[in-house]
Amino acid sequence: MFEAQTFDNIMDRMLEKITADIDTREGSVIYNALAPAAAELAKSYIWLDTVLELVFSDTAQGEFLDRRAAEAGIDAATKAVRAGEFTPGITIPPGSRFFVDNLYFQYTEDGTLECETAGDAGNAGITGQNLLPLDTIPGLEKAVMRDILIPGREEEDDNSLRARYFTRVRREAVSANKLHYKQWAEEVDGVGRAKIFPLWNGDGTVKVVITNANLEPASDILIKKVKDYIDPDEGQGEGQAPIGAAVTVESAVWKEIEISASVLPELNSSIDDVKAEIEKGVLNLFKKIAFEENTVRLSQINNIVYNSASVSDYADIKMNGAAENLVLSDVEIPTLKQVIILEQTR
Repeated sequence: MFEAQTFDNIMDRMLEKITADIDTREGSVIYNALAPAAAELAKSYIWLDTVLELVFSDTAQGEFLDRRAAEAGIDAATKAVRAGEFTPGITIPPGSRFFVDNLYFQYTEDGTLECETAGDAGNAGITGQNLLPLDTIPGLEKAVMRDILIPGREEEDDNSLRARYFTRVRREAVSANKLHYKQWAEEVDGVGRAKIFPLWNGDGTVKVVITNANLEPASDILIKKVKDYIDPDEGQGEGQAPIGAAVTVESAVWKEIEISASVLPELNSSIDDVKAEIEKGVLNLFKKIAFEENTVRLSQINNIVYNSASVSDYADIKMNGAAENLVLSDVEIPTLKQVIILEQTR
């Protein structure tokens, strides 16, 4: 927008306002007096251009994209929620803080512990460690960290967050249609993706199937959070769902997939190298297609093996013992059971 506001153009406009009887050539007193101001103005216009780009979602970056996404109810990072084990019969006030392994957790109204640090820090392997209370809680003798109930999600890169933002704001979610239910479910912290099944059990019924933020099956507490947000009192219109809608919320389920192949490793690579590289590629593929596609294609696995730097040649690739595409049900998430590699001889 301000591309024309260069140092030279600004200087020309300033010098035009000087009377003709004064020397305005480069190096003259008036030229040297005006040049620093023109340089600063030119830099200001560059910053103005940058600021404008940070305002709009298609060009915003970093913190500014995060803030833009937050306006649409999208958090770039989410906080982990974990279970805790405490002295039986003790009442712990909501908001009480606990410390463990350089992390702070707050006790919530639903009896869980929410990490104060957003991202995957709260997913750390601290199960079984003692919690140090930062508040005085009468009668508390035992406080132990337990399992992850809702995993925290690390802040996404800009491209991924931008894609989620556009999906949200461009989605035609109105009047409790399917997309509206999907939006409501995915607005709940800790939810990754959701699928909607209208009229699944008769008139007025809606089933919502969700994953957690890591695209894994959801915990009971996350299912309850989604249910309470959309339809806490079935059919009464107390949540986001309209009066008369009976909403059921369920978790997605794993579909275990075994990959097998006959492989000739490169000269400087071992079977373990091959296996590790293929596992990494398959896991990335499964994360990409989870709850987005219902078919794991054999060609996708072939491409992973073909593009593996540790593989010289390969044959006989199968999924769950069959050399064909694997079709998932509407509620299944692919998960890698194991990779079986048979070494070819040279």
